[in-house]
Amino acid sequence: MLLCSSLATAQEADELGGSGAELSVIARAEYLSGDDPLGNSSLYTLLEGNISDNLSYSVCNHWLSSEPGALYANTLRSDDVNWLDWAYLTYSFGSVELSLGKDMLVWGTYEMDEYDFDVHIPMATSIWNAVPVYQWGVRASWLPLEGLSLDFRLASSPYSEHPFGEGMLSYGIRARYEKEDAFGGMVSYNILGMGHGHYRKVLSAGAQAYVGDARIVADFNNKVGDCDFIMLDGFTTTLMGIVPFAEDKFDLLAKAGYEQISSGNLEDVSGILGLHWRPVEMLRVHVLGGYRWGDIAPGPVINAGLTCNLSFGL
Repeated sequence: MLLCSSLATAQEADELGGSGAELSVIARAEYLSGDDPLGNSSLYTLLEGNISDNLSYSVCNHWLSSEPGALYANTLRSDDVNWLDWAYLTYSFGSVELSLGKDMLVWGTYEMDEYDFDVHIPMATSIWNAVPVYQWGVRASWLPLEGLSLDFRLASSPYSEHPFGEGMLSYGIRARYEKEDAFGGMVSYNILGMGHGHYRKVLSAGAQAYVGDARIVADFNNKVGDCDFIMLDGFTTTLMGIVPFAEDKFDLLAKAGYEQISSGNLEDVSGILGLHWRPVEMLRVHVLGGYRWGDIAPGPVINAGLTCNLSFGL
């Protein structure tokens, strides 16, 4: 199966204002110890903009990966990632937003908030690696207070081979509150159709807090990712710290994770340390190292590479 990755929630295109647009070209090259030495090496484009004051769009294409052939072979599939990560329109009026197209299921962890090209595989959970969370559907959001959003989404199911195949649907609800540079939290519940009247029910939650410039993030899922079955019963939990220094040219990263698969009582414990360096605004260099203990994927992990992000106003 192709690198079973998911992308993070897109930044809202209406931040551009008016009828402007922005195109970003993002290239990532890296080395990852283990069976897939190219790791998260990839090429993306991200196009976001406004058609009017109320109507915005966002399109992200995943042109290359460590297995580029699979991206195109999976073009019409919904149970794996392909060359179109997301493409949706959002109409806003007052405190309500309606979105139509291919977008992320309303997940409740901060891990899923990150763009795929910013995620380091050694720090990613099995959920991030295994669940194709970008699906075709419709989302309704209500923003009753500043920083608070309530999201509802009806979409195709990641258990369906093709979008809406065999009537398989997913239903999701999420509540989220963010106070900028202070704290935030969210919780979601998704019901994913598996066919023949069976459903996978997923509770996920996340919390973050800022202590000075440092950011601390905790995430939880009541399932474990699996590239053969998408998800298994169990749970994943992570704790991550990010400390910028030297005028934000560097970030020190640390992440600890614990996962347990109920069947067989299998466990995985991980500890990863990393460093980001931004010699110029468009370039980020990363170096990570750590170790995994337990029954699932034990052993040392080394990851190093760079990400280049070029943006153009249109």
